[in-house]
Amino acid sequence: MSSAVAPAERSVRELLTDETFGRYFAGNLISNCGNWIQNVSAATAVFSITRSATLTGVVSGALWLGSLVLQPYAGAVSDRVDRRRMLLFGQSLSLVAAIVLAVWTVAVGIDGLPGPWPIIGVTLFIGVGNAISIPAMQALVPALVPPADLEQAIALNAVTFTLGRALGPAIAAVILLVGGPTLGFVVNAGTFLPLVIVLLVIRQREVERRGDTDGSVREVLRLVRRDRRLLVLLAATTAIGWTSDPINTLTPPMADQFGAGQAMVGVFVGCFGGGAALHSVFLRRVRNRLGLHRLGVVGLAGFGAGMMLFAVSPTPWLAAASLALAGIAFLGAITAVTTRMQRGIDEDVRGRVMALWGVTFLGVRPIAALVDGALADLAGPRLATALAACVALAGAALLAYSDRSTLAAATAAGTG
Repeated sequence: MSSAVAPAERSVRELLTDETFGRYFAGNLISNCGNWIQNVSAATAVFSITRSATLTGVVSGALWLGSLVLQPYAGAVSDRVDRRRMLLFGQSLSLVAAIVLAVWTVAVGIDGLPGPWPIIGVTLFIGVGNAISIPAMQALVPALVPPADLEQAIALNAVTFTLGRALGPAIAAVILLVGGPTLGFVVNAGTFLPLVIVLLVIRQREVERRGDTDGSVREVLRLVRRDRRLLVLLAATTAIGWTSDPINTLTPPMADQFGAGQAMVGVFVGCFGGGAALHSVFLRRVRNRLGLHRLGVVGLAGFGAGMMLFAVSPTPWLAAASLALAGIAFLGAITAVTTRMQRGIDEDVRGRVMALWGVTFLGVRPIAALVDGALADLAGPRLATALAACVALAGAALLAYSDRSTLAAATAAGTG
């Protein structure tokens, strides 16, 4: 009598061509790219209207304010309801708001708007849809693949956020050169449709939830306080999210200091996105060679160093090259940290834990944007960027220290 053999883990190529997960990956990636197209386009438009780095920070933060305020509660809801339907609702809400902004700016032009507030207000509503979507977007993965494929699928799902963060600004750079912010708003509206369509047609498998938790935000906060590993990974994610803000908030005033305009903003964000996109081609090989622990530390340190070099660059082209290096390191850092966080999470709390991931990676952005914008207006964008770079360097040091302490403790326990 032969026993059943568990299915082997599929390759990246097999997962990406899977009818369910492959479609979800593609729709998710396009939607995430759209978020950053919106962010870059809105920041560029507001700076061109106001010449204020502070207000540019406000609109950059508006997209993620909902993540800061609503995501913990959205995560609690996602642990109780059908995550596919919840994601569909969030994406549909963002789609409607994006269409409003696209139609408005096409009708009257950026200069015809009554100041920056329509862009800021509609961007805020798009962010509310994102806040509802992100916990479900992260927690849905186990329902899309068999258990044998879960770890690889989690890593690929993390890549959709990091590639979206990388490719979105690169695409926005081309859009700004071709048609300005108005075209960016139109393209962003279209990026929500593929994922909405995918969610309507894919089939998900049943994932068992024990239902022995109280489903509250407070419960998962207690879990994080007890689990030092999760606490450190959330701190590292905060550092990555904070240091990535200058790509949107401070590239317009940096380009202005170099005597350039929107075209140079496009070059800056495009170089950052291009560096991360280039790294994505080799990401699995780098991950296998370094391991997730070292990749996170090296990535965070490299990200901080690249942003610091951007802050002190004497020429715009050295600044652009610095951002390309920062983009390469960024992709490694956020993929490593996010994949480590998803490992070993109980299904009953996955939505709430990944909601905290969203708060630290995306929800911190409104605070970072306001701080960066105010510092840039007071002391210049170079100092503001340099201080943001220090946050990533501090995150790398914390992650390295924590991993070293954990390894030492495990070694002591094994020899004791």
